[in-house]
Amino acid sequence: MKHLVLAGLLAMACTPAIAETVDGALIRVIDGDTVELAGERIRLIEPDAPEISKPRCNTELAKGLLASGRLRQLLKGAVRIERSGRTDRYRRTLASLVSLEGNVADILIREGLAIPYKPGLEAYQQRAAHWCPG
Repeated sequence: MKHLVLAGLLAMACTPAIAETVDGALIRVIDGDTVELAGERIRLIEPDAPEISKPRCNTELAKGLLASGRLRQLLKGAVRIERSGRTDRYRRTLASLVSLEGNVADILIREGLAIPYKPGLEAYQQRAAHWCPG
């Protein structure tokens, strides 16, 4: 019995706080890791995509436009939004998006259009060097 209770608690801890499936046509892509749905800004938890609103170099802008375009493609059809129940410092909902092709963050990272997100100044500098080498 004790093992069943523990298994149930672990399963609940791994379950997203709020999840829903929506038509991807209702989602507006802001950039490669941020979207908007009915006025709610949603930041993908897993990836960090190159910036397009304030890029650090022209290469980052070009890669950011590619990431945004690919995200638009991935969000065609049904999209599952798995909200974490948390927000970031900009008050965006932190969530994972799963399309018909799979977890969109995993796809963007695998295709080289995003890198895994890590917090902190050192990680910020590494991202800058990644998107703007040289």
